[in-house]
Amino acid sequence: MKTSYKLNQTLSQKLKLSKTMQAQINMLGMNQAKISSLLTEIANTNPFLEYVPSSDINKYLEEAVSSKPKLQDELYYQLHTTTINYNEKICEFIINSLDSHGFFTLNHEKAIRHLHTNKKQFDFNLKLIQSFEPIGVAASSSIDSICIQLEHKKYLNAAYMLKTFPNEVENQQWQLISKKMKTSIDVVYDYLYQIQTCTPFPCSQYSTSNTEYIIPDLEIQVIDDDIIIQPKEIGKIELISQENINKELKEYFNQAKFYIDSLNKRNKTLLVLSNTLFTIQKSHFLYNDELHACGIKDISEATGFSYSTVSRTLSNKYYLYDGLIYPIKDLFVSSTKQGSSKDAIKSAIKYYIDNEDSTCPYNDDQLVSLLSDLELFVSRRTISKYRSQMNIPNSKQRKINFKSKASSEKKL
Repeated sequence: MKTSYKLNQTLSQKLKLSKTMQAQINMLGMNQAKISSLLTEIANTNPFLEYVPSSDINKYLEEAVSSKPKLQDELYYQLHTTTINYNEKICEFIINSLDSHGFFTLNHEKAIRHLHTNKKQFDFNLKLIQSFEPIGVAASSSIDSICIQLEHKKYLNAAYMLKTFPNEVENQQWQLISKKMKTSIDVVYDYLYQIQTCTPFPCSQYSTSNTEYIIPDLEIQVIDDDIIIQPKEIGKIELISQENINKELKEYFNQAKFYIDSLNKRNKTLLVLSNTLFTIQKSHFLYNDELHACGIKDISEATGFSYSTVSRTLSNKYYLYDGLIYPIKDLFVSSTKQGSSKDAIKSAIKYYIDNEDSTCPYNDDQLVSLLSDLELFVSRRTISKYRSQMNIPNSKQRKINFKSKASSEKKL
């Protein structure tokens, strides 16, 4: 067998990014915390760059040195390993909203309204988080936390006593409690001992700061039926110029100038892209409407920036609104093949099921028809998928559950 060799010539185009271009691209994807860390590091070694972090950044630096294990990390680990079907958006909101004691003190109705969910689903996911270690986390107060711990230990009567007579327990009115509960004083003392086995602050051994302290890049304000986007300051950055710079120092000067220019370019790009996105979702902030269908591609086409630039710039960024911090990515809502907003479809499904005749609930085909009347076009399979995501049973199960509930009420 003869062996032959052939030489083929091919021509292809490749874009090789310089270190400068790579650094600029990397800065686009950085959030406020990472940029602050980068500027602090550079300022420590570069004589031409002076950086004074803002008060928010200083708080981040203080949180970062905590040696305690992170409570949020522990809760996320338990959440992602549980076998119980949960709503990821609700659970993440609860975990990220815990205060310095590990308590969830936000107004439930306000949280439910923001999450576009119902009380039943919200309470289910809240109780799931409260069942995680340390038991008593996500309670509304120290008393509520102790009650959760007592119920977990099956000390139900002690939990009842603390819930029903908190003032009497605080004032040590044991005789009065004994009389009201129609039990002996010794039994009341037993309940007291059970209460004393619990701790009012079960999360004290954890750091309650997030794994990464969140610093919003933007603040959204609603003024006179319009939304105002206010960039959040990262601190004071100054380029210190000097005369008669030698060759070695000139490299430091160019480095400092480069990072300041790159930061300004990053901030300008972020403001242009976020302004377009917030304008599209304007009615959500003004009237609490459902989010419009909007993807990265829509922002790219509207601004002229590439898909990758939009994705890199808006990912891992946050905005402050009405006292709470939200990820910008939550304003992106994908649509079905027919172009309908998934957020609007889920809200419509929930509305129809909440208001259906419980003796004859809607099946998925009927929901498809009802949604089409609202110009929300979706397949039966998609309806089923969204129901599962919202923990809503099918029509047959809803009917059985209603009959079981009605039968129980009739017996009572």
